[in-house]
This record gives sequence, C-alpha cells and structure tokens, in this order.
Amino acid sequence: MAATISAVSEEVKGPVSPKKQEKKLYCYCLSEGNDGEFMIECDGCANWYHGRCIDPSMVEEDTQYLSKFYCRECQPKFGKSVFKEPTRKSKRDKTQINYNELNEGGAAVEEDRFTKTLQARTFRQESFQRVRGDELTLEWLRKSGFREPVLVTTPEGLDMAMPSKDLIVDQVADMCGRDRKVDAIEVSTQSERIMTLDEWAKYFHQPPEKRKRIMNVISLEISQTPLAEQVKRPRVVRDLDWTDNVWPSELKRAGEYPHVQLYCLMSVKDSYTDFHIDFGGSSVFYHLLSGEKVFYFIPPTSTNLKKYEKWSSSPDQGHTFLADDIRDGAIEVHLKAGNTMMIPTGWIHAVYTPEDSIVIGGNFLHGLNIDGQLNIYEIEKRTNVPAKFRYPYFEMMQW
Repeated sequence: MAATISAVSEEVKGPVSPKKQEKKLYCYCLSEGNDGEFMIECDGCANWYHGRCIDPSMVEEDTQYLSKFYCRECQPKFGKSVFKEPTRKSKRDKTQINYNELNEGGAAVEEDRFTKTLQARTFRQESFQRVRGDELTLEWLRKSGFREPVLVTTPEGLDMAMPSKDLIVDQVADMCGRDRKVDAIEVSTQSERIMTLDEWAKYFHQPPEKRKRIMNVISLEISQTPLAEQVKRPRVVRDLDWTDNVWPSELKRAGEYPHVQLYCLMSVKDSYTDFHIDFGGSSVFYHLLSGEKVFYFIPPTSTNLKKYEKWSSSPDQGHTFLADDIRDGAIEVHLKAGNTMMIPTGWIHAVYTPEDSIVIGGNFLHGLNIDGQLNIYEIEKRTNVPAKFRYPYFEMMQW
C-alpha cells in the first residue's frame, strides 16, 4: 500500500542534519518520535502520525485496507484517505474481517447505510402481549406457549435487580477489567474487531461527532464480575433456565457451565445488528437500562427459517436486506429505557439503536420449545457456524 507504516523510532526520526541538530516534531501530538508505537506516513506531507492520534480505537491491523493516508491538514488539498473495500463474506464462512475507516470523513462503505435502509422501508407494527411483571410467571408462559416476544414496560413485579439506570461504560470497564478483550462490531461491514474495555470506554465516551466509525459491543459476558453482583435475572428466567435447574451442581461450582446467562450490551447511536437467531435457539431476556432500541422481528415459520438459512449462507448477505424476502416483512418493536423484553426460541431479529444505550440481558435454554431449539441447532450445523459462536455444552444440556 502507498501509506507507509512504521513501529521503529529510528525510521520515523530520520537522519539529522549535522548543521542543524534541532529535534523534529511529529504527529498531531507534536512528539519527537513514536517510542515503539506504530505510525503512518502521510502521502501528502510525508509527516508521521500515531495510529492512536488518528483514531483512539485504531490498531495496526486496521491499516490493511488503507491505500492512501492523508492527514487532516492535507485533506483539503489531496482529498480524503483512500480505502479498499473488503469483500463481505457471510459471517457463517468468516467470522472476522479486519476493515476499519481511518480518516476524518467518509470511507468506501457508508457508515449510515443501514440507517438509510431502514428509513426507506415500512414495517409491520407489533401487537405482542404486554404484561405486568407479576403476571409474567412460569404458569403464564406455559399457558401462552411462549411463542411470541413478551414486553414488560416497567420492572415492578419481575423480582429482578439491575444496576442503576445511570450506569456508564467507564464503570462497566472498571468492574469488568479495563484490559479485558471484547469483540466490537463495526456497523458498516458487520465485521468484528478486538478491543480492550479501556479502548472501548474511550471510544464510547468521546463526543459523537468525534467517532470515526459506528460500533457496538454485544458479547460482553459479565457473570463472574463485580457488575454481575448488581444483577438478579427476572424470576421467570430463573425458573426456566436449564443451567439453573438441570445442569449438574458440581460442574457449575467448578466453573464448567454455559457462560451465557448475563451480558452487558453497549451500543452507540445508529448502531445496527443485522438479522440473526440467538445461538442454539436460546431464548433471551433483555432489559434496557438507558437509551432506545428498535427491533425488527421475523417469525420462525418453516418458510422463514429456510429463507434465513439461505440468506445467512449467501455471499451476497451483506448487500441483501432479509426482510425484503419475507412475505409479510418484519415486525417493528420500539423499546424505551426501563422496558424488559423476553424473546422466545428461534425468532429472527435485527436491532437498531436510535440513541446511545446500555442493556443487561442473557440467554437460556428451557423446556417449553425443545423442538425449536434442536431445529436451530441443526441450522447452525448446516451453515457451518463456528463452535465458538454456538451455545456452549448444547448437546450435553439436551441429554
């Protein structure tokens, strides 16, 4: 690529004139070198810039799609940096694609392309049941069959405990460990990149106009952290969850059990997660601490699941909006802070974030729809979902 990368201070500093022993300053931070950090040479002015000064969340691997780099001072003259757009493969075939937008403005893939996709479509309005927390019991779910999402507008009666609605990402990082690695989803490509929670918190808390890319974290499992001490899942979830009710207690005490019961999801404004089914057909409880969410649901009929399976295995997945191929389209559901939702087995869904948000949720298997769970498991096998993205200990749990 044309933009040159260096991680060696001597290469960056270059030769010093014997007549003029002045130290040259580099980057926006006006440093004297890079102290081993990777830097990128501007193709316009030939000055060098730290990756972290270009973007706090940038890592060296991100530059593989960068053809030309222009610093912000050179952009008025030379234009924005030039990127090679990756060929988006199905997440079933490749679970991580290293692609990052590194400049001040647009890139090869529009950051807001999913927002535009959603705004250009009309969705069915939901008519799912809304119940009080004290009504959402195991007996009620058995009678209703738990075949559709259920909404609880306020937490009263759920026998649930949650962190303060004022919880911020910096606090999450402190309680879960700032060095802990997380998978952040880059919305424009729906691909994954690895960050520490410290890097994620710095990204999340910068002003929205400073964010170069739209990203969210949806896979931070928190069950063995201080944050989990502030959480008690809804009573009905505890009554249903096979991990609580049938998993061998001696294995759980030894730490051998499905670590999927508690997640903290953190999303910035305009985040979008494309259509998916939760692993193993597991059900989900989802409590919105702060912000807003919009779900787009597709019922798990046999026809819809066949279309989903075909779509999720297609190389054109990234350029096709699944709901367009569904006869009745998707069902739109809006959630506000304080709302709790239960999502049953197999429901296909996408999620849009209108405002920065934090969610506490978790996955669980149960006995109300065993055939549906097994059906999703078979779909995952046929579409070659990697083991790390499946429900852990699934077969053992069934037995």
